Amino acid sequence: MTRTVEYTRNELLSVTTEQAGRTEEPSLLAIDPLATRTFELSSAEVLRGLAEIDGRHSRDELEETLLETLDLSADAAADLVADLIEAGFLRPADRHGSRTASWGATGWRAALEYHEYIRDYPFIDEAVENSDYEDVKGMETEIMREYRAREEPPAIYKDYDIDERIELPPVEEAERVSVADALSTSLFGRADSTRDALDARTLAAILYFAFGETGKLQTEHQGPKLRKPVPSGGARHPTEGYVAVFEAADLPAGIYHYSVREHALERLPTDTDPEKPLLWGIDSDPAALIGCTSVVERSMWRYREPRTYRVLLHDLGHVLETLRITARAAGLTTMAGFKFDDEYLEDCFGVDHAEEPLLAYAALSTDP
Repeated sequence: MTRTVEYTRNELLSVTTEQAGRTEEPSLLAIDPLATRTFELSSAEVLRGLAEIDGRHSRDELEETLLETLDLSADAAADLVADLIEAGFLRPADRHGSRTASWGATGWRAALEYHEYIRDYPFIDEAVENSDYEDVKGMETEIMREYRAREEPPAIYKDYDIDERIELPPVEEAERVSVADALSTSLFGRADSTRDALDARTLAAILYFAFGETGKLQTEHQGPKLRKPVPSGGARHPTEGYVAVFEAADLPAGIYHYSVREHALERLPTDTDPEKPLLWGIDSDPAALIGCTSVVERSMWRYREPRTYRVLLHDLGHVLETLRITARAAGLTTMAGFKFDDEYLEDCFGVDHAEEPLLAYAALSTDP
């Protein structure tokens, strides 16, 4: 006996009137992350029909629903169901239903949409095959020329026009710790603090190794790039460091931005007192909090496709691990976290959530 195939509405399908790169008049676009395809809809009527489809249905049941909802003939309803199945708007229930349900049940629905949307993303080597370029390098060079002709790449430094700046001790003055000792201190578990207080020299070394500049690289079409102790995709280095100092031996309490250009703390003109915010998972009393933001434009300018958002998180991981290793090697207790009040902390650091979101923090403590 032949098993009846049941279909369900593609729950990840989204509809918009905008899409990056389109220059013509806005039209109705249906985006399917499961198939990584975008369709232009000639009418909104099909959406009205899809809205009436809930749960699992046979092909005959789908045709009947669309026939009644959209006032179609039997042949037109059958043709529309066939088109919707071919386009992926309706999908076999067993093919993706369990995945959507399981991710959605655990609060990961938005993450699943992104995960599916960037899957099988077309890369530049595929585009070369359908172009006049001989290789990837030639095509990339031309793309960079076009980007640069339209707009300059974003600044590699973030600077504040403020008067209150605290110059930090040079990294050469930091305590010398071998790589082996630093790794052995940081490798397993949570190291107890061996310091009575946080001081400027220690904080300077931690910030330098996580965010500091070791040199510059001048490129022909992408402008200058920074060299840093941490790696970064395409040397874009989108991660910026902010510091809320609560208690330090030789630094006033306050909220600061770490200036990579000057190796200094720039005191931010904020009305928010540096009170210790509610940080889930922290069982110590931090002397300072380092906030890690991402200046997304730095990566967006070069990599104009959504998959690159992944790279921001890889870059962040390198910074957080470097913070952890250097802080523990300096005798501090550290804890990195991702659960926090975004609006509160972004307001503390004076950053815009769309342009420079706060992605993580690292708390530094002298508690044993």
